Amino acid sequence: MSNFLDEVHNGLSGKVKKLNPKWLYDFNGSKLFEEITKLQEYYVTRTEIGILEKNKSEIANLIGEKATVIEPGAGESKKISIFLKSLIEPKCYVPSDISKKYIKKIGKKLKKKLPKIKVNPVVDDFTSKKRINNKILKNKNIVVFFPGSTIGNFEKREAIHFLKNIKLKYKPKKIIIGVDLIKKKSVLLKAYNDKKGITARFNKNLLKRINKELKANFDIKSFKHSAIYNKSKSRIEMHLISLKNQKVKVHNKNFHFKKGETIHTESSHKYSPKSFNQLAKKSGWKVKKIWTDLNRQFSIQYLI
Repeated sequence: MSNFLDEVHNGLSGKVKKLNPKWLYDFNGSKLFEEITKLQEYYVTRTEIGILEKNKSEIANLIGEKATVIEPGAGESKKISIFLKSLIEPKCYVPSDISKKYIKKIGKKLKKKLPKIKVNPVVDDFTSKKRINNKILKNKNIVVFFPGSTIGNFEKREAIHFLKNIKLKYKPKKIIIGVDLIKKKSVLLKAYNDKKGITARFNKNLLKRINKELKANFDIKSFKHSAIYNKSKSRIEMHLISLKNQKVKVHNKNFHFKKGETIHTESSHKYSPKSFNQLAKKSGWKVKKIWTDLNRQFSIQYLI
């Protein structure tokens, strides 16, 4: 609890209130995000699956045989199933997630779905420097599979640090990574403000989690979900807006909110192929191949 509590206290104490998006993904948050990926407005998942399906043979040839695949922040099983089934005799699949309950569930599901592949789920925070099981890291052909648009959740400086840390933490020779591309503002706003309100529930679930785990008293109804496009930073920003002047207690500390004040809960940066290539270089990686959909909405990139 202490790390979560410290980060929440620090994040809410700043001039601009901000929380790390990794805390959105408790068991309930992860389940809600699965629902988001199936929404008509949310183009990311179906577009990425289409790219994987179309290019799986070429990707498999680049990865090579007997690969150990590590997936930090493992999500739903559809993408990894396509990826693993296309590989040549994969040695092991290591899904990781910050939520013990969620990764246990995903691990069981995948062991049934992929009986011929060794599945070794681990509880892990992919932003930490802590290495996973040394036996796994002894394998020669380690590849990190990092789909979705999670790399976009990091500030640019943090993204560079994360990609550098992957080399030390998992010892991979290759990365297959999903990178969301710059596109029309209207498409982005629809994707993060869906009609069913599932993204709003996902965002507000963070306050429910803080209430439950950190003895807080957030009045959930007094906050509203908002997603805006910040053109200067090429990113979508998710916020929770306070609907009134209010005081909230988290564990043993009080925080004051003015009406209209926000908590910045997540950013989702969008890249051009050129801008992501520059970021990868600064991280010590080289972009060797890019696959996109016909509309160039999303990309899967191969780094070595």
